[in-house]
Amino acid sequence: MISARRYSPTNTRLFTWLVRKTYGLWIVRSYKVETTGLDFACSLEPPYIVVGNHTTNLDPFLCNALLPRPIHWVASDGNMRSPIMRFLLIKVAGAIPKSKAIPDIETVNWIVEFIRRRKGVVGLYPEGQASWNGTSIPSLGSTAKLLKLLKVPVVLVLSKGSYMTKPRWAYTLRTGKVKIAFSLLFDLAALKSLSVGEISKKLDAAIFHDDPAWALAEGIKYRGPGMAECLELAFYACPVCGALQTLESSGSTVACTACGARTEYAEDGSFSLPFPSSLPAWDAWQEAHLAKLLAERFVPSPNLPIFTDSGVILLEGRRIDTMRRLGSGKLTLSAAGLEFSPLLGRKLVFDIKDIEGPGILKWNFFEFYVGKTVYKAKFRDRSSSGRKYSVALELLAKLRGQG
Repeated sequence: MISARRYSPTNTRLFTWLVRKTYGLWIVRSYKVETTGLDFACSLEPPYIVVGNHTTNLDPFLCNALLPRPIHWVASDGNMRSPIMRFLLIKVAGAIPKSKAIPDIETVNWIVEFIRRRKGVVGLYPEGQASWNGTSIPSLGSTAKLLKLLKVPVVLVLSKGSYMTKPRWAYTLRTGKVKIAFSLLFDLAALKSLSVGEISKKLDAAIFHDDPAWALAEGIKYRGPGMAECLELAFYACPVCGALQTLESSGSTVACTACGARTEYAEDGSFSLPFPSSLPAWDAWQEAHLAKLLAERFVPSPNLPIFTDSGVILLEGRRIDTMRRLGSGKLTLSAAGLEFSPLLGRKLVFDIKDIEGPGILKWNFFEFYVGKTVYKAKFRDRSSSGRKYSVALELLAKLRGQG
Protein backbone atom coordinates (compact mmCIF):
# COMPACT_ATOMS: atom_id res chain seq x y z
CA MET A 1 0.00 0.00 0.00
CA ILE A 2 1.17 3.53 -0.77
CA SER A 3 1.48 5.56 2.41
CA ALA A 4 0.10 8.95 1.39
CA ARG A 5 0.27 10.05 5.01
CA ARG A 6 4.05 9.75 5.14
CA TYR A 7 4.85 11.50 1.86
CA SER A 8 3.28 12.21 -1.48
CA PRO A 9 5.79 13.30 -4.14
CA THR A 10 4.62 16.11 -6.41
CA ASN A 11 6.23 18.01 -9.26
CA THR A 12 4.84 20.60 -11.64
CA ARG A 13 5.67 21.92 -15.07
CA LEU A 14 6.09 25.39 -13.54
CA PHE A 15 8.80 24.16 -11.18
CA THR A 16 10.52 22.30 -14.02
CA TRP A 17 10.42 25.42 -16.20
CA LEU A 18 11.84 27.61 -13.40
CA VAL A 19 14.68 25.17 -12.75
CA ARG A 20 15.58 24.98 -16.43
CA LYS A 21 15.61 28.75 -16.84
CA THR A 22 17.67 29.48 -13.71
CA TYR A 23 19.92 26.86 -12.12
CA GLY A 24 19.60 24.68 -15.22
CA LEU A 25 21.06 27.31 -17.54
CA TRP A 26 23.91 27.97 -15.11
CA ILE A 27 24.88 24.32 -14.68
CA VAL A 28 24.72 23.54 -18.42
CA ARG A 29 26.97 26.50 -19.16
CA SER A 30 29.33 25.75 -16.27
CA TYR A 31 29.73 22.14 -17.40
CA LYS A 32 30.05 23.19 -21.08
CA VAL A 33 27.47 20.58 -22.03
CA GLU A 34 27.10 19.27 -25.58
CA THR A 35 24.16 16.98 -26.39
CA THR A 36 23.08 14.44 -28.99
CA GLY A 37 19.62 12.89 -29.32
CA LEU A 38 18.00 15.63 -27.24
CA ASP A 39 15.27 16.30 -29.83
CA PHE A 40 14.18 12.66 -29.61
CA ALA A 41 14.06 12.74 -25.80
CA CYS A 42 12.10 16.00 -25.72
CA SER A 43 9.52 14.70 -28.22
CA LEU A 44 8.87 11.39 -26.45
CA GLU A 45 5.47 11.26 -24.77
CA PRO A 46 5.28 9.84 -21.24
CA PRO A 47 5.07 7.51 -19.48
CA TYR A 48 8.70 6.43 -19.70
CA ILE A 49 11.75 5.72 -17.53
CA VAL A 50 15.03 7.64 -17.63
CA VAL A 51 18.22 5.75 -16.74
CA GLY A 52 21.85 6.73 -16.94
CA ASN A 53 25.39 6.25 -15.71
CA HIS A 54 25.90 7.97 -12.36
CA THR A 55 29.20 9.86 -12.56
CA THR A 56 28.53 12.86 -10.32
CA ASN A 57 26.06 13.95 -7.66
CA LEU A 58 24.85 16.65 -10.07
CA ASP A 59 23.66 14.17 -12.73
CA PRO A 60 19.92 14.61 -11.96
CA PHE A 61 20.24 18.40 -12.17
CA LEU A 62 21.92 18.17 -15.57
CA CYS A 63 19.18 15.91 -16.86
CA ASN A 64 16.42 18.14 -15.44
CA ALA A 65 18.02 21.14 -17.10
CA LEU A 66 17.86 19.48 -20.52
CA LEU A 67 14.53 17.62 -20.52
CA PRO A 68 11.32 19.73 -20.45
CA ARG A 69 9.08 17.29 -18.55
CA PRO A 70 8.93 16.86 -14.75
CA ILE A 71 11.05 13.89 -13.71
CA HIS A 72 10.41 12.03 -10.46
CA TRP A 73 13.90 10.93 -9.45
CA VAL A 74 14.43 7.99 -7.14
CA ALA A 75 16.72 9.44 -4.46
CA SER A 76 18.26 8.35 -1.19
CA ASP A 77 16.03 9.20 1.76
CA GLY A 78 19.20 10.33 3.50
CA ASN A 79 18.80 13.62 1.62
CA MET A 80 15.35 14.17 3.13
CA ARG A 81 15.86 14.04 6.89
CA SER A 82 15.35 17.72 7.59
CA PRO A 83 11.91 19.39 7.25
CA ILE A 84 13.22 21.85 4.66
CA MET A 85 14.85 19.19 2.46
CA ARG A 86 11.80 16.90 2.75
CA PHE A 87 9.62 19.74 1.49
CA LEU A 88 11.98 20.76 -1.32
CA LEU A 89 12.77 17.27 -2.58
CA ILE A 90 9.41 15.54 -2.10
CA LYS A 91 6.80 18.29 -2.40
CA VAL A 92 8.61 20.59 -4.84
CA ALA A 93 10.99 18.40 -6.85
CA GLY A 94 8.80 15.27 -6.59
CA ALA A 95 11.61 12.91 -5.59
CA ILE A 96 10.75 9.33 -4.63
CA PRO A 97 12.56 8.30 -1.40
CA LYS A 98 14.63 5.12 -1.39
CA SER A 99 16.37 3.60 1.61
CA LYS A 100 19.98 3.30 0.49
CA ALA A 101 21.10 -0.27 -0.24
CA ILE A 102 17.97 -1.75 1.35
CA PRO A 103 15.00 -3.10 -0.69
CA ASP A 104 11.91 -0.94 -0.30
CA ILE A 105 8.52 -2.03 -1.64
CA GLU A 106 7.10 1.42 -0.90
CA THR A 107 9.55 2.96 -3.39
CA VAL A 108 8.46 0.47 -6.06
CA ASN A 109 4.82 1.28 -5.34
CA TRP A 110 5.45 4.97 -5.96
CA ILE A 111 7.29 4.27 -9.22
CA VAL A 112 4.37 2.16 -10.42
CA GLU A 113 1.99 4.94 -9.33
CA PHE A 114 3.75 7.62 -11.39
CA ILE A 115 4.19 5.43 -14.46
CA ARG A 116 0.89 3.56 -14.67
CA ARG A 117 -1.66 5.89 -13.11
CA ARG A 118 -0.19 9.37 -13.47
CA LYS A 119 1.50 8.66 -16.84
CA GLY A 120 4.62 10.53 -15.82
CA VAL A 121 8.40 10.23 -16.07
CA VAL A 122 10.55 8.48 -13.46
CA GLY A 123 14.33 8.79 -13.34
CA LEU A 124 16.73 6.40 -11.68
CA TYR A 125 20.39 5.46 -11.68
CA PRO A 126 20.76 1.66 -11.87
CA GLU A 127 24.15 1.73 -10.11
CA GLY A 128 22.50 3.04 -6.95
CA GLN A 129 25.33 5.47 -6.20
CA ALA A 130 27.60 7.98 -7.92
CA SER A 131 31.00 6.67 -9.00
CA TRP A 132 34.03 7.29 -6.81
CA ASN A 133 36.63 6.54 -9.49
CA GLY A 134 34.87 7.56 -12.71
CA THR A 135 33.91 4.09 -13.94
CA SER A 136 30.46 2.54 -13.88
CA ILE A 137 29.56 -0.29 -11.52
CA PRO A 138 27.04 -3.09 -12.25
CA SER A 139 23.39 -2.16 -11.84
CA LEU A 140 21.32 -3.29 -8.89
CA GLY A 141 19.61 -6.55 -9.79
CA SER A 142 16.19 -5.15 -8.97
CA THR A 143 16.40 -2.55 -11.77
CA ALA A 144 15.97 -5.06 -14.60
CA LYS A 145 13.00 -6.65 -12.80
CA LEU A 146 11.39 -3.22 -12.42
CA LEU A 147 11.85 -2.35 -16.11
CA LYS A 148 10.37 -5.72 -17.08
CA LEU A 149 7.41 -5.09 -14.77
CA LEU A 150 6.62 -1.58 -15.99
CA LYS A 151 6.99 -2.24 -19.74
CA VAL A 152 7.32 1.41 -20.81
CA PRO A 153 10.04 2.98 -23.00
CA VAL A 154 13.43 3.37 -21.30
CA VAL A 155 15.51 6.39 -22.27
CA LEU A 156 19.27 6.16 -21.78
CA VAL A 157 21.16 9.30 -20.74
CA LEU A 158 24.87 8.55 -21.17
CA SER A 159 27.11 11.22 -19.67
CA LYS A 160 30.78 11.64 -20.60
CA GLY A 161 33.01 14.14 -18.86
CA SER A 162 30.73 14.82 -15.89
CA TYR A 163 32.96 12.97 -13.44
CA MET A 164 36.08 14.75 -14.66
CA THR A 165 34.28 18.08 -14.31
CA LYS A 166 33.10 17.34 -10.76
CA PRO A 167 34.54 14.13 -9.21
CA ARG A 168 32.51 12.83 -6.30
CA TRP A 169 35.41 13.45 -3.91
CA ALA A 170 35.94 17.05 -5.06
CA TYR A 171 34.26 20.16 -3.69
CA THR A 172 35.26 22.35 -6.65
CA LEU A 173 34.23 22.44 -10.30
CA ARG A 174 36.79 21.99 -13.09
CA THR A 175 36.55 23.54 -16.54
CA GLY A 176 36.48 21.04 -19.38
CA LYS A 177 33.77 19.49 -21.52
CA VAL A 178 30.70 17.28 -20.98
CA LYS A 179 28.90 15.28 -23.66
CA ILE A 180 25.44 13.86 -22.93
CA ALA A 181 23.77 11.45 -25.36
CA PHE A 182 20.04 10.60 -25.27
CA SER A 183 18.79 7.40 -26.90
CA LEU A 184 16.07 4.76 -26.66
CA LEU A 185 17.48 1.79 -24.73
CA PHE A 186 14.35 -0.38 -24.56
CA ASP A 187 10.99 -0.14 -26.28
CA LEU A 188 7.86 -2.04 -25.27
CA ALA A 189 8.56 -4.94 -27.65
CA ALA A 190 12.08 -5.45 -26.29
CA LEU A 191 10.93 -5.44 -22.67
CA LYS A 192 8.26 -8.03 -23.48
CA SER A 193 10.61 -10.36 -25.37
CA LEU A 194 13.79 -10.12 -23.29
CA SER A 195 14.30 -12.00 -20.04
CA VAL A 196 15.23 -10.18 -16.82
CA GLY A 197 18.78 -11.47 -17.20
CA GLU A 198 19.03 -10.21 -20.77
CA ILE A 199 17.66 -6.80 -19.76
CA SER A 200 20.19 -6.57 -16.94
CA LYS A 201 23.09 -7.51 -19.22
CA LYS A 202 22.09 -4.97 -21.87
CA LEU A 203 21.52 -2.30 -19.23
CA ASP A 204 24.98 -2.80 -17.70
CA ALA A 205 26.61 -2.61 -21.13
CA ALA A 206 24.67 0.56 -22.00
CA ILE A 207 25.57 2.50 -18.84
CA PHE A 208 29.20 1.41 -18.67
CA HIS A 209 31.66 4.26 -19.07
CA ASP A 210 35.22 4.97 -17.93
CA ASP A 211 35.37 8.76 -17.68
CA PRO A 212 39.11 9.19 -16.94
CA ALA A 213 40.04 6.87 -19.84
CA TRP A 214 37.62 8.69 -22.15
CA ALA A 215 39.04 12.11 -21.24
CA LEU A 216 42.59 10.84 -21.78
CA ALA A 217 41.70 9.32 -25.17
CA GLU A 218 39.91 12.50 -26.24
CA GLY A 219 42.78 14.68 -25.08
CA ILE A 220 40.44 16.83 -22.95
CA LYS A 221 41.98 18.76 -20.06
CA TYR A 222 40.01 19.63 -16.92
CA ARG A 223 41.42 22.63 -15.11
CA GLY A 224 40.62 24.17 -11.74
CA PRO A 225 42.02 25.11 -8.34
CA GLY A 226 43.05 22.42 -5.86
CA MET A 227 42.76 19.59 -8.37
CA ALA A 228 43.73 16.84 -5.90
CA GLU A 229 42.26 18.32 -2.74
CA CYS A 230 40.11 15.90 -0.71
CA LEU A 231 41.12 12.97 -2.90
CA GLU A 232 41.46 11.03 0.36
CA LEU A 233 37.65 10.94 0.53
CA ALA A 234 37.88 8.20 -2.12
CA PHE A 235 41.40 6.81 -1.60
CA TYR A 236 42.42 5.37 1.76
CA ALA A 237 45.51 3.22 0.99
CA CYS A 238 48.99 4.27 -0.13
CA PRO A 239 49.94 2.24 -3.23
CA VAL A 240 53.66 2.53 -2.40
CA CYS A 241 53.86 1.31 1.22
CA GLY A 242 50.32 -0.05 1.67
CA ALA A 243 49.57 2.01 4.77
CA LEU A 244 45.92 2.83 5.50
CA GLN A 245 44.54 6.29 6.23
CA THR A 246 47.91 8.06 5.71
CA LEU A 247 47.19 10.13 2.57
CA GLU A 248 47.06 13.92 2.59
CA SER A 249 46.18 16.18 -0.34
CA SER A 250 47.11 19.78 -1.08
CA GLY A 251 46.70 21.63 -4.36
CA SER A 252 47.46 19.09 -7.09
CA THR A 253 49.61 16.88 -4.85
CA VAL A 254 48.82 13.75 -2.83
CA ALA A 255 51.38 12.45 -0.33
CA CYS A 256 51.67 9.58 2.15
CA THR A 257 52.62 10.62 5.69
CA ALA A 258 53.97 7.11 6.40
CA CYS A 259 56.51 6.63 3.59
CA GLY A 260 56.74 10.11 2.07
CA ALA A 261 55.69 9.02 -1.43
CA ARG A 262 54.15 11.82 -3.50
CA THR A 263 52.26 12.13 -6.76
CA GLU A 264 50.72 14.84 -8.93
CA TYR A 265 47.14 14.71 -10.17
CA ALA A 266 47.24 15.88 -13.79
CA GLU A 267 44.59 17.77 -15.77
CA ASP A 268 43.78 14.61 -17.73
CA GLY A 269 43.06 12.67 -14.52
CA SER A 270 46.31 10.69 -14.49
CA PHE A 271 48.96 10.37 -11.77
CA SER A 272 52.74 10.51 -11.86
CA LEU A 273 54.89 7.61 -10.67
CA PRO A 274 55.24 5.83 -8.30
CA PHE A 275 51.45 5.83 -7.97
CA PRO A 276 49.06 3.95 -10.31
CA SER A 277 48.46 5.87 -13.51
CA SER A 278 44.69 6.26 -13.17
CA LEU A 279 41.91 6.61 -10.59
CA PRO A 280 40.23 3.27 -11.51
CA ALA A 281 43.57 1.40 -11.35
CA TRP A 282 44.37 2.84 -7.92
CA ASP A 283 40.87 2.11 -6.64
CA ALA A 284 40.95 -1.51 -7.85
CA TRP A 285 44.35 -2.03 -6.22
CA GLN A 286 43.37 -0.51 -2.86
CA GLU A 287 40.20 -2.60 -2.56
CA ALA A 288 42.13 -5.82 -3.26
CA HIS A 289 44.82 -4.68 -0.81
CA LEU A 290 42.28 -3.92 1.92
CA ALA A 291 40.53 -7.26 1.37
CA LYS A 292 43.85 -9.06 1.88
CA LEU A 293 44.67 -7.07 5.00
CA LEU A 294 41.25 -7.81 6.46
CA ALA A 295 41.56 -11.54 5.84
CA GLU A 296 45.16 -11.89 7.02
CA ARG A 297 45.50 -9.27 9.79
CA PHE A 298 42.22 -7.86 11.05
CA VAL A 299 39.81 -10.82 11.07
CA PRO A 300 42.28 -12.98 13.07
CA SER A 301 42.61 -10.01 15.50
CA PRO A 302 39.01 -8.73 15.60
CA ASN A 303 39.67 -5.95 18.13
CA LEU A 304 42.51 -4.39 16.11
CA PRO A 305 41.39 -0.98 14.72
CA ILE A 306 41.12 -0.82 10.94
CA PHE A 307 40.08 2.82 10.63
CA THR A 308 39.45 5.51 13.22
CA ASP A 309 38.40 9.18 13.17
CA SER A 310 37.99 11.79 15.89
CA GLY A 311 35.61 14.73 15.80
CA VAL A 312 32.73 12.58 14.54
CA ILE A 313 29.10 13.50 15.19
CA LEU A 314 26.79 10.47 15.32
CA LEU A 315 23.07 10.77 14.63
CA GLU A 316 20.21 8.26 14.86
CA GLY A 317 16.88 8.16 13.04
CA ARG A 318 14.33 6.32 10.93
CA ARG A 319 13.79 6.65 7.19
CA ILE A 320 13.04 10.31 6.33
CA ASP A 321 12.39 11.39 9.93
CA THR A 322 14.56 14.09 11.50
CA MET A 323 17.63 12.51 13.11
CA ARG A 324 18.58 12.73 16.80
CA ARG A 325 22.14 13.67 17.76
CA LEU A 326 23.84 11.05 19.95
CA GLY A 327 27.03 12.97 20.61
CA SER A 328 30.48 13.89 19.30
CA GLY A 329 33.54 11.71 19.67
CA LYS A 330 35.68 9.00 18.09
CA LEU A 331 34.51 6.39 15.57
CA THR A 332 36.49 3.15 15.22
CA LEU A 333 36.01 0.20 12.91
CA SER A 334 37.38 -3.26 13.66
CA ALA A 335 36.50 -6.72 12.39
CA ALA A 336 34.25 -7.01 15.45
CA GLY A 337 32.17 -3.98 14.46
CA LEU A 338 31.84 -0.23 14.91
CA GLU A 339 32.51 1.56 18.16
CA PHE A 340 31.53 5.16 18.92
CA SER A 341 33.17 6.77 21.96
CA PRO A 342 31.53 10.15 22.68
CA LEU A 343 33.19 12.89 24.70
CA LEU A 344 30.18 12.76 27.02
CA GLY A 345 27.95 9.76 27.63
CA ARG A 346 28.24 6.02 27.18
CA LYS A 347 30.11 4.18 24.47
CA LEU A 348 28.04 2.67 21.64
CA VAL A 349 29.05 -0.65 20.11
CA PHE A 350 27.54 -2.07 16.90
CA ASP A 351 28.24 -5.76 16.28
CA ILE A 352 29.53 -6.49 12.78
CA LYS A 353 26.76 -9.02 12.09
CA ASP A 354 24.04 -6.45 12.85
CA ILE A 355 25.29 -3.73 10.46
CA GLU A 356 23.50 -3.48 7.11
CA GLY A 357 23.40 -1.16 4.12
CA PRO A 358 26.62 0.83 4.68
CA GLY A 359 26.85 3.75 2.28
CA ILE A 360 27.93 7.32 1.71
CA LEU A 361 25.66 10.32 1.35
CA LYS A 362 27.03 13.29 -0.62
CA TRP A 363 30.79 13.57 0.01
CA ASN A 364 31.47 11.96 3.36
CA PHE A 365 28.34 11.34 5.43
CA PHE A 366 28.72 7.69 6.41
CA GLU A 367 25.43 5.85 7.01
CA PHE A 368 24.57 2.35 8.14
CA TYR A 369 21.51 0.48 9.38
CA VAL A 370 20.91 -1.69 12.43
CA GLY A 371 17.48 -3.17 11.91
CA LYS A 372 15.20 -0.31 10.84
CA THR A 373 17.31 2.31 12.60
CA VAL A 374 19.72 4.36 10.51
CA TYR A 375 22.88 5.95 11.89
CA LYS A 376 24.80 8.78 10.27
CA ALA A 377 28.40 9.77 11.02
CA LYS A 378 29.34 13.35 10.14
CA PHE A 379 33.04 14.22 10.08
CA ARG A 380 34.45 17.51 11.35
CA ASP A 381 37.26 17.44 8.75
CA ARG A 382 35.81 17.67 5.25
CA SER A 383 38.62 15.45 3.93
CA SER A 384 37.88 12.63 6.41
CA SER A 385 36.64 9.65 4.44
CA GLY A 386 33.39 7.90 5.24
CA ARG A 387 33.87 5.71 2.20
CA LYS A 388 36.67 3.69 3.78
CA TYR A 389 34.24 2.46 6.46
CA SER A 390 31.64 1.50 3.85
CA VAL A 391 34.12 -0.42 1.68
CA ALA A 392 35.63 -2.23 4.66
CA LEU A 393 32.21 -3.26 5.97
CA GLU A 394 31.20 -4.62 2.57
CA LEU A 395 34.44 -6.61 2.34
CA LEU A 396 33.99 -7.94 5.88
CA ALA A 397 30.47 -9.06 4.99
CA LYS A 398 31.89 -11.02 2.03
CA LEU A 399 34.49 -12.65 4.29
CA ARG A 400 31.75 -13.66 6.74
CA GLY A 401 29.78 -15.15 3.88
CA GLN A 402 32.79 -17.20 2.84
CA GLY A 403 33.46 -18.39 6.39
